[in-house]
Amino acid sequence: MFIFLVVLVIYSTIYRKKELLKIVSAVPVDSTTLAQIPSCGIHASVDIITPVPNSKVFLFTAYLDFRRNRIVRIIGITHRKTSKKLFCLLCFSNDSYSIAAEIQVHTDHFDFPYATTDLLCNLIDQRIPRFILVYHGFDPIESGPLLPFLKIKNQEVQLNALLRTFQYEFVVCISTMFGHYNNVLQFIQMIEMYRILGAQKVIIYKTNCSPLVMKVLSYYQKLDIIEIIPWPITKYLNVSLGWNFPVHPGEIHYHGQLVTLNDCIYRNMYRTRYVCLNDIDEIIIPVAHQNWHDMMESLRKQNPEANIFQFDHHLFPIDMSTENSSSESKAWNSVPGINILQYSYRKISKRHVFNPVKMIINPRAVIKTSVHSALEYFGKQIQVSMGVGMLCHYRNSTELHREKDISVKDKVLWKYKEKLTNRVNHVIDELGLLDRQEHLR
Repeated sequence: MFIFLVVLVIYSTIYRKKELLKIVSAVPVDSTTLAQIPSCGIHASVDIITPVPNSKVFLFTAYLDFRRNRIVRIIGITHRKTSKKLFCLLCFSNDSYSIAAEIQVHTDHFDFPYATTDLLCNLIDQRIPRFILVYHGFDPIESGPLLPFLKIKNQEVQLNALLRTFQYEFVVCISTMFGHYNNVLQFIQMIEMYRILGAQKVIIYKTNCSPLVMKVLSYYQKLDIIEIIPWPITKYLNVSLGWNFPVHPGEIHYHGQLVTLNDCIYRNMYRTRYVCLNDIDEIIIPVAHQNWHDMMESLRKQNPEANIFQFDHHLFPIDMSTENSSSESKAWNSVPGINILQYSYRKISKRHVFNPVKMIINPRAVIKTSVHSALEYFGKQIQVSMGVGMLCHYRNSTELHREKDISVKDKVLWKYKEKLTNRVNHVIDELGLLDRQEHLR
């Protein structure tokens, strides 16, 4: 009798799993399971990065996305060799249902074990979910004791087609701040240049920085210029300091930069006309115009089908000869960091060498992006002529390119010199950075 009962239990378990494997689309959660799941929002995730229990999956943000199909798109990270099936539990005001997630690993992962990933959760009817969670297996309760829900963003703007007035014209996305960043002077100069050129908001994904930089960040936060998104990626993964695996060891490409770039596009998709994707030591400088607005208006008129505009990279090495300091900038000597106005030698780009362009994009036209190009998008992606605009990058040169004879003098930044100097002086004075006792090292 005992043997018969054991066999019966085993058979029942196998039969149940076979039946569950027949799931194709929506899987309504039964009343027993619903009773055990916390009410939507009560256990909403308070972590910036949400691990899926018992998996190699990390979730960042969830967005409603109706541009192609009616889906919830979750931006996250997965191990590229994971084989676990994932399910989305979509939460409404009075009930929930589960559906199999479509896992889309981004093609630009540079061979690192973990990669930026989109989890797509299809909506099977006209209702709009408020929260969502992801689990593996066939029962959300089995995934772990606590089930953190993600709040689904971009709801109101998706549902109301009339909301097409943008809060901003240009938002700048700075994908990573790390290494206890302390380049205070250059940081202030960059933020002020973005503002001069037309940016109304700068989004910074911050892992860490020095206390003095944090003081500067807080100043700009109070002015509603900077928005800080915490990015505690090092809590979960061993990040690489570079892009080339395994030359640059780690579990994920360059501090998880691709995750934050994609998130910044979706986060700002309906509140800004354009998104500028570059690093904190880079500026896209208009050559034929004075500001981004005039430059982009001209480019759009000439290229009405274009939505992604790539600007060629030009290195201004900070380890080469410098300009003589002006009387104004000499006062900046007590502020940590470099003064970009002192570096006006531009390295000549070689045609056969990869050019790490950066972009200004229409965020509503981009599905997925990499660092230097959009991976999936609507419309066209075009290369902008150097005579119209150029990406100026202020950093150390490589060992192979330090000779002066492969550089040319280029003072493209200097048309903004007076305005930039006055703005930087104002910020430094406001923060009391010229008073040595104010320094927070």
